[in-house]
Amino acid sequence: MRRDVESGAPTVRHRFVTHDVSQAHDLIRQRCAGLELSPQGVADQFTYREDGVDVGSILATRVQCSVDVEIRLEPLADLLIVAMVSGRAEVRDGRDEVRTSPGQVLLQQPGRPLVNTGHSFDLYSISLNLAMVIEAATERTGIDPGDFRFGAMTPVSDEMGQFWYHTAAHLYRLFTGPAEPLQSPLVIRAATDLAATAALAAFPNSAMTMSYRLDASPLPTGPVRRAVSFIETHAGEAVTATQIADAARVTPRTLGTAFRRHLGTTPMAYLRRTRLDRSHQDLLDADPTTGDTVAAIAHRWGYVHPGRFAADYRAVYGRSPTDTLHS
Repeated sequence: MRRDVESGAPTVRHRFVTHDVSQAHDLIRQRCAGLELSPQGVADQFTYREDGVDVGSILATRVQCSVDVEIRLEPLADLLIVAMVSGRAEVRDGRDEVRTSPGQVLLQQPGRPLVNTGHSFDLYSISLNLAMVIEAATERTGIDPGDFRFGAMTPVSDEMGQFWYHTAAHLYRLFTGPAEPLQSPLVIRAATDLAATAALAAFPNSAMTMSYRLDASPLPTGPVRRAVSFIETHAGEAVTATQIADAARVTPRTLGTAFRRHLGTTPMAYLRRTRLDRSHQDLLDADPTTGDTVAAIAHRWGYVHPGRFAADYRAVYGRSPTDTLHS
């Protein structure tokens, strides 16, 4: 399983229910090569249900199965994190074995063959492009991409496990809800950033433990200027930290260090503030009598939730976006 992160990738919704083991096996294999599904219970009681959405960088799915099954997977290219709604599961990846029960979460390590035994389960499954998670770790901590890895299948604490559980449920509801927000590449990018950041916070990884010392040598301002120019020009597009660094002609780690030293922020934080400023101008120019809305402007500039947009907007401009729209 590998997430396609091509800009503008179409949103693909899938939903099916079957009582036939071979049909479930065939349908799942269409999306995940190397999968073997074997029921451990009574075949005539078998029910398998999937409902999910693939937005390119994330596949968010709710999976329900009425009997015990064993699922074997070849090594994954993506990061796969499950959150158990009900039932239980045991996962073996050749090194570790972990059991999980309702309300718990589990990260399935990329690059390892997996054997999952599920017991009459209902779960959220979030498949996330690993390269985008590594990019988020590099942008936020300065870690070298080659040094990044996850250290365990279980979260760093019960509280962070609950944090990921609610994140998974939120992503699933977002992607299976109204279709209009998913038409915005910036909304998809914001959701991907949320998932990557939540995974970095919830599960042990090398970015948590490795210390990176800022280079004491002077950093030229040229890369920062080039990056700022690129951000200002492409703020309305779903750009990544790597693309910004490429435009600045330095590595993401070097650019992050330069931004923190010269501007006291990060490239992605600067991009988010630029988008907020653009949304402010759109609100000033908008006409509510012709159908302009706060929600549409928020979606245009990458905000998934109007409530989050309103909070960020008020923190910067001291008033609500609705007040600005109707002023």
